[in-house]
Formats: sequence, C-alpha cells, structure tokens
Amino acid sequence: MKVTDALLGEHAAFYVLFDEIEAMAALAGGLPQIQSATTVLNALVLSHAQLEDDLLFGALEAVLGADGPQKLMRDEHADIDRLLEGIEDAVDAEDAAEWIGKAIHTAREHFRKEEEALFPLAQDVLGNEALENLGKAWATSRRVNIG
Repeated sequence: MKVTDALLGEHAAFYVLFDEIEAMAALAGGLPQIQSATTVLNALVLSHAQLEDDLLFGALEAVLGADGPQKLMRDEHADIDRLLEGIEDAVDAEDAAEWIGKAIHTAREHFRKEEEALFPLAQDVLGNEALENLGKAWATSRRVNIG
C-alpha cells in the first residue's frame, strides 16, 4: 500500500469527523462539550500532520528541495493547529463554533490540495516503490498490519 493511499484513507475518516463536529457545534451545546470534542480532533490532526511531515513531505523535500510544495503544506498544518488551539481560548459556544468553522474549512481545503495536487505529484516524483516503502513506515507508525 502506498503512503498516499493510507493518508487518503485518513482524510476520509476526518471528513466524517468534521461533519459530526460541525453538527454538534451548530446545536449550540455547551462550551466544555465543544472544547472536549475538538481536543480529540486536535490530537488526531496533529498525529496525521506529523506523519505527513515526517514521511511524505520529507521524501518530497529530499527530491524537490526545501521550498517545494510541501513547504506550503507544512505552513497550512501550522495554520490548522493555530485555529484548533483557538477553540481552547473561546469565550463561549458561539465563539468556539466560529473557530471550529474556520479550522474545518481550512483543513478541508488543505486536504483538497493534497488530494488533487500533492499526492499526484508525489506519485510522479517518487514513484510506486518509494511510496510503498513509505506506506510500510506509515503502517508501522500506526501499528497496522498490512501484510
């Protein structure tokens, strides 16, 4: 399995989680409930971003240099992290819902860029063998047996 396939699968799980968190925030639940849900989201996003940074972006950087498209993706990871952390400082549920909306919108756009541009670029630049080796590293990191 290629690392890009694994990361795409993680994106699919995030899309479901994004929808659920947006629905919860729209119900105008209590601030602690919203912050609790986004604490889990933040942990998952950080883990996903770290794997992308270490595995895929690192491999691309070795070929394309430090200023390749992965630099923009890393910057967007930082933006998403900042927006998710803003939820912790929200003063009420409405403020938290605004932060959630911004964070999830930014994450969806980021994923779209990866899916439409970065992952195909990685296929062209790195090739199947490298992406499959990175997929094995992803599986080891996630403690998944891919056979």
